[in-house]
Amino acid sequence: MAASASASASVTLASAPGKVLVAGGYLVLDRAHTGLVVGTDARLYTAVQSQSLDLADEAQALGASDVPVVVASPQFESAWWRYAFDAATDTLRQLASADGGQNPFVQEVLQAALALVNARAPGGLRAWLAAAGAPGAPTRRAGLKIVLAADNDFYSQRATLGRMGLEPTAASLRRVPPRAETGTTLGAVHKTGLGSSAAMVTSLVAAILAHYGVVDGSALGVVDGSALGADGGSALGADGGRHRAAEADCVRLIHNVAQYAHCVAQGKVGSGFDVSAAVHGSHVYRRFSPAVLAAAMAGGGGSAALVDATSPQNPGWDSEVAPLAVPPRLVLRLADVDAGSSTPGMVKKVLQWQRDAPEQAARLLASLDAANGRVRELWAALATAHHDDSEAYDCAVDWCAQRASAEWSTGPGPAAAAASAATTCGLLADLAAATLRMRQLQRELGDRAGVPIEPPEQTRLLDACMAVPGVCMAAVPGAGGFDAIFCIVLGPAAADAVERLWSSWSEMSVSPLLAKQASRGVCLHSIGCFPDLAQRLS
Repeated sequence: MAASASASASVTLASAPGKVLVAGGYLVLDRAHTGLVVGTDARLYTAVQSQSLDLADEAQALGASDVPVVVASPQFESAWWRYAFDAATDTLRQLASADGGQNPFVQEVLQAALALVNARAPGGLRAWLAAAGAPGAPTRRAGLKIVLAADNDFYSQRATLGRMGLEPTAASLRRVPPRAETGTTLGAVHKTGLGSSAAMVTSLVAAILAHYGVVDGSALGVVDGSALGADGGSALGADGGRHRAAEADCVRLIHNVAQYAHCVAQGKVGSGFDVSAAVHGSHVYRRFSPAVLAAAMAGGGGSAALVDATSPQNPGWDSEVAPLAVPPRLVLRLADVDAGSSTPGMVKKVLQWQRDAPEQAARLLASLDAANGRVRELWAALATAHHDDSEAYDCAVDWCAQRASAEWSTGPGPAAAAASAATTCGLLADLAAATLRMRQLQRELGDRAGVPIEPPEQTRLLDACMAVPGVCMAAVPGAGGFDAIFCIVLGPAAADAVERLWSSWSEMSVSPLLAKQASRGVCLHSIGCFPDLAQRLS
């Protein structure tokens, strides 16, 4: 999969999933707590190809050691950027863009990833330039063409559906072409909260490092398009036949570089759960200590500091990732809510409240952490129940799917005889109760900090969702607010019933998303499985 001068037409295509923080909003900022992160089958793709680029006006600005890079995000209006990376000094500069503006997330990834290629690949970029040969025309230079594209669920499709004369339903969304144009600019698009910036950063890091052979593409795994719809294993450890040590180092390097670039672009070290989800897919997450990035982010150390900070062997990377999957036969459903909230602003207010009332905050956050931990325990217990007696488990799920969660504690009765079926019903009833407890504490946190984590409009919608037969969880993901909601339901009938509720809801406009849970993290693909992306490279 790695590109070279002798195979300049080869394409490296990487993707990373979106995320849903089911439990752990605000708590994941502190290493004392964990979060439950579910990956989605909605993914963001980066295609990298070595090309002879026609740079026209910018050609005269390039030095002998410059590698030109053209980045395009064709789903948006005026979304292209041209850069030059000086392989002699490890510096990136922007040559031009469609609107004169910058894209800090793309820019920081290119700076970090290409500097690492220079440091880690044999001969670095200067050897690559020498092998690429002299340009064939005054305005042409050997460089990189990069195309970014996201699955539709990362962005609200309301305007697209309106142009198509369709109602906001799942059936309508299936009629929208894959990775469709949004009809607006990157800055104006309405995001759905799936973590598009983290997924883009991760896929771009993976594509560049794999393109130049800094990470082994075979260790990451190459997945065809059809496999992405299934809830398969994560990239880390998905195939027992692969070399685990090399695989782990590849994944760690991608993770560390993506965390670094994402933090620099944001101007701060965040919790990192969104990048971790883009790398690993679904998991239980405990954040890394910010000190690991202090020296590299402070500047002054150059590429050596970056190489040291992002090394897979750097012990400062102390984040914890534990396997996690939505229990069998439980299905994640998501909805885009036509409103919005500022996550950074909400986080800032919550942190300020913690500083102003530390004892009260510690008690509340400990209670919320315990409630989140109970959800995690129940997911594990349900997985065990399915493993121990799948027939009884299926019987219990079928019984509960026909009833609202408030009725589940009674169990299926003598007709279903098996004690394990009653046990599963009890676990599902406990999961619904734990969800209500988690939401209660989230509302209390929002009230005390003065932020709308679960505003009253959302409360009424979520309560209505919980009353639908077969719904065991309904809550706001992550930091909350008006952006989105999630439900976890017992099968397709409950999913359809929830969608009918959403379509009839009048207090807010609620539009379903097509994304479902998927455990796979960052991986590579054959470009032949994605003809729309191949066309955009030409």
